[in-house]
Parts: sequence; structure tokens; C-alpha cells
Amino acid sequence: MHHGARSYVENADLSIKALSIAGKIIPLVINQGKGHFSDICSPYAHYLMYTAEEFRRRHSRPVGLALPMLVFPLGVLLRCTSIDRVVFINNWLFTTNPSPSLSRTQIHAATKLLLHEYPDFAIVMRSLNPLMDQSLLKSLIENGYRLVRSRRVYIFDCVSQHYLRHRNTQSDLKLLKNSPYCVIDCHKAPDKQIVRMAELYRDLYLTKYSRLNPHFTSDFFRLTLKENIFAYRALEKDGRIDGFITYFVQDDRVIGTVAGYDRGLSPRVGLYRMLIAIILSEAARRNLKLHLSGGAGHFKLLRGAVPVEEYDAVYDRHLPRHRRLAWATLMMAGRLAERERPMAV
Repeated sequence: MHHGARSYVENADLSIKALSIAGKIIPLVINQGKGHFSDICSPYAHYLMYTAEEFRRRHSRPVGLALPMLVFPLGVLLRCTSIDRVVFINNWLFTTNPSPSLSRTQIHAATKLLLHEYPDFAIVMRSLNPLMDQSLLKSLIENGYRLVRSRRVYIFDCVSQHYLRHRNTQSDLKLLKNSPYCVIDCHKAPDKQIVRMAELYRDLYLTKYSRLNPHFTSDFFRLTLKENIFAYRALEKDGRIDGFITYFVQDDRVIGTVAGYDRGLSPRVGLYRMLIAIILSEAARRNLKLHLSGGAGHFKLLRGAVPVEEYDAVYDRHLPRHRRLAWATLMMAGRLAERERPMAV
């Protein structure tokens, strides 16, 4: 709040405030709906642009070239209905946020306050799933929020530790054990290693995947290290970090957050495999569930992950009908996507 969001996330030119509920401090992110933003704070970027990029990567060139004609009408609808004019409750500007422990009454009070302060904004709570947030989702629905499918995420049940019996997991743990790399805690890392981690993250998430991912700066890594917001684990050899992974622990879960590794090294080195082995081992040691976000689905399934649909909870009842139409369209599109990829959790 003091330095502004862009000091830490370059593509998040947003207002940051705090909401106090019964002594709990919860971040508020206010998107005025002007400009271009990361998918963590822009429904337009998340539901349209990011989805379009994923579609192009997975399909042949002729199909990919036809995509703009298919998504153009939806894009016009979302822009005309100011889809990005949103107040986010509990948006930490992470892909996966900590889950707020809010009761039905507290959600009602927070919603009432925000409706008064931001009457022309949709109210959204991101990254919720029925496996870990069932009670919170129920309370949000009872307060008039609609659930819009956001993405598919992968959860490891490290309580039963069933995943340890998977051949791929055992192979990854063996690779980590016999590797020439040392696993280090980074909280006393010199500045050159902090800069190195920022470079590894940006090369992986922005260069390889999408510029719509959050552009975390070196100051983001300095802040999260200084304030011990994440646990940092890195693979170091000869004084050089070639990969790192971060996570935080909340109640009954471990949540993976930011990672990066040197893509210039041969895949045979197995940097990504070892980083996942590190966080799986940590969750197993604590006997907690592990939320490992989206992406790399096949890789995670081979190691015992459970796929789960994740949702954004959206309150838009106070908005004009044309503004509600956009969220209703996204909700229906999400339901169609679920039917095409049925699953049981």
C-alpha cells in the first residue's frame, strides 16, 4: 500500500486498500477497469486473453488463426460491460491466495460496506475450490454470490501420502537425493541471488508462458524474503541458484506460489522435477494437503494429484442488467467447460 502495487508487480497499476473484519486484515484490490493488467487482477485478461493464448498453444495453426473470429464477440461484450471494473476481496496479487476464514455474517457485512463504497463495481473473491474452501463457498452463495469457473488446479493429499507410492514421485525423490545440488533456505540470500531468482521467474512465466502472468519485480522477492511471507527453497550448486520454489502454510494446507528454474540447462538435469519433489516432501512432513496451482496437469496427475475446479465468487446483483450479462455469460461458459471435462472429487 505504501509503495504502490507496481513496485512489486509491474502489470498491476491498481489501488490497494485494507479491509478490517473482526480484527482480520484482508487486502482489497480496486481495478478501475482502465488499461491492461495481469490475469490475477483482470477478468478480461484471465477469462479471454489467457484462455485464448492457451487455446493457441494447444491447437494447430489453422485452428489458432480462426480463434480471433470466435472470441471477438465475447471480447466486445466484456469490454462494453466494463468487466474489469472490480473490487477484489482478499486478492494478494498471487495466482493462488490464502483462504480467508470468514463467516456468513462477516461476508454479509463486508459486502454491504463495499456496495456502499463502490456501488459501480462488481465484488469478486478469487481462487476458491470446493475441496479446500467448501464452507466459505457455501457462505458466499448464501450471500448472493455466483460461482464462475476460473481454472483447473491440482491438489495432493499429503495426509494419506498416497502420492508417495507413485513411480514418478519415487523417481523424483531419488533424483533429488542423488543430485549434485544442495537444497538451501534463501532467507539470508545476498542480493545477487535475489536478482537471479527474479530473472528465473520472469524467464519461465513471462517468456515461456505468458506476459499476462504477474510481472514480479526484484523488490517483490526482497519483500517476501524480508517479511518471511513465503518459505523459499532453492537448488544451489557452486554458489549459483539454478532453481527455486516458494510456498506458504495456512491451517490444513501448503500452497505453492512462485517458482523458477534455468531453462538453459538440459531437461535431463530435472530441475522442475526436483523442485516439485521438495515441496511434496515438505507437505508430507507436515501431513497437510498441498495446493499446487494450475498448469503442467499431466505431470502432476502422474504424481498423484487430484484435479479440482476452481472458482471466482462474484457479487453483481446491484449492477445494471447489461453489466450482469457478462458475468452470466462467463458462468455459462464455465459450466459448459465442466461438462466437457467431467470429473469426480
